[in-house]
Amino acid sequence: MQSLTSGFALFLTVPILARALFLPNSSDSAVGVLWSFPNETWIENLAVRHSGEILCTSLNRAALYSVNPFSHVTSTVHQFEAGDGLLGIAEIDFDVFVVASANVSLATSTAEKGSAKMWKVDLRELKPKVSLVANLADVGLPDGLAALPDTRGLVLLADAAKGVIWSVDTETGDHAIVAQNEAFITVNTQIPLGIDGIHISNGYLFFTNFGDNLLGRFQIGVNGTARGRIETIANLTNPDDFAVATNGLVYVAGDNKLYRASLNGSVDILAGGVHDPTLAGCTSAQFGRTSLDHDVLYIGTNGGILSPVNGIHGGQVLALNVGLFD
Repeated sequence: MQSLTSGFALFLTVPILARALFLPNSSDSAVGVLWSFPNETWIENLAVRHSGEILCTSLNRAALYSVNPFSHVTSTVHQFEAGDGLLGIAEIDFDVFVVASANVSLATSTAEKGSAKMWKVDLRELKPKVSLVANLADVGLPDGLAALPDTRGLVLLADAAKGVIWSVDTETGDHAIVAQNEAFITVNTQIPLGIDGIHISNGYLFFTNFGDNLLGRFQIGVNGTARGRIETIANLTNPDDFAVATNGLVYVAGDNKLYRASLNGSVDILAGGVHDPTLAGCTSAQFGRTSLDHDVLYIGTNGGILSPVNGIHGGQVLALNVGLFD
């Protein structure tokens, strides 16, 4: 891996995890900057390894980065070809991940027809192994990814352009539409992005519809097919990716804010605001996986590339101890 330490800005002089335990319960002041990338680096999605390292997909840099939240070291896991902007990421086996890519226009929020692909990234050895799973020419805009917990090697892929969910066999590359519903399609002509983030928890697939401001869920079978009606959890402005906590609370990044939604429909804004630079361009959220950071929510941002707040900045990885808001 090529080190990216030079040229990257680290804003904290003490470990963020240690600091976060003592942060006040006062919204923006509870958010710490773990890492800041160079200007105009769009961080789209996050996944956390068993070791605690945070994998960051970059939409406009066509790169997969790794940020160590304990040592504050960042590296490039793999540099993809130009035009293979990275979007969703999911772990399918111990330290084996799949990532979706496409040639996406940031100005129009659309992908070049036929450019969608899925890649496998194997991190079980010192040198990462990256291989093509499939060309997904019939997928519109690949976005969120979720591994099916009871069907090895099968993942679900949200198609934000076509408003459907695909199942993809990560061994053969075979793929087919497994779920479609009006709730996955947007009627927003200004932001033509429907179903966006997806995650599976306790037999439910949770999803956001970016253009239609929706957070919902529905029960699924072992192969990802819908088994129940769609439940609207909350209406949120431009909800992007999110994390589902073990207690059922959903932490959603969107509209420069971090939302906390409960299944009864109540919503809190834990940090940020439309004109607040704290979470400018926030795109994604994932919980830490070690004993040191299991209550820490990591948040990815694009630095406000499309909607600047006090100018455009580099994408960031932020940290918030959600235990402070209990």
